[in-house]
Amino acid sequence: MSVLELGRDCMLEVRGVTFGYDGEAVLQNVDLRIGQRDFLAIIGPNGGGKTTLLRVILGLERPWWGQVHWYHRPSRGRIGYVPQFSTFDRNFPLSLEDAVLMGRLGQRGPLRRYHREDRLAVARVLERLKLADHARSPIAELSGGQMQRALIGRALVAEPEILFLDEPTASVDAETRTVLSALLQELNTRIPVVVITHDATSIAAQVKQIACVNRRLWYHGSGELTNEQLEEAYGCPVELIAHGVPHRVLGEHSHSHHGH
Repeated sequence: MSVLELGRDCMLEVRGVTFGYDGEAVLQNVDLRIGQRDFLAIIGPNGGGKTTLLRVILGLERPWWGQVHWYHRPSRGRIGYVPQFSTFDRNFPLSLEDAVLMGRLGQRGPLRRYHREDRLAVARVLERLKLADHARSPIAELSGGQMQRALIGRALVAEPEILFLDEPTASVDAETRTVLSALLQELNTRIPVVVITHDATSIAAQVKQIACVNRRLWYHGSGELTNEQLEEAYGCPVELIAHGVPHRVLGEHSHSHHGH
């Protein structure tokens, strides 16, 4: 495939990335392509390098070797990133509405005033996330699920061209899982979605591709899982539990690390 053909369908490519901390590699020779309409689930054990890979893609860490090449780099402020909500300081004196409004800073700049269109965008996002009734509530009073939805709203209000989420369904209520699943499915009709998760069953219906990351990366373009491949990635026996959601199985891990 020529670079022109690849760039037409591919948004970004990770090429031979090796990176780690204190001289110890966390990622080793990782290759990955993310296409224009991919819905990629990144799974793997704790400490396997999932979040580190995301930080490298976002430019928050510089790889020791290799590179991240964007064929279609989003314009300013249009890369959506939803961290784990446990990393957010909930004691900061902000209302839910103001916390979500911060997502417009990437387009306005820190010293620019918000406009009416910014607040209208926030109102639309809160409605979609079923948070409109809590707009004035202090973030300290939000439940875990509501806080997670607020962080997603902060990313969505920037109208992202690609969306990355780190454990968006961890420790959240059933309503948040339902709202999030429907929202991500709708977003994926327009933009690629990348989700780091320990619970792929909660978004199983949306997932199109799976990357198993445990220092190295195994890519499955059909989004299917088997116990054997999970055990290879996790390095220990793994039991698949569907929780009532239809689950799929992966073909064997191959030596080819990237998709498409």
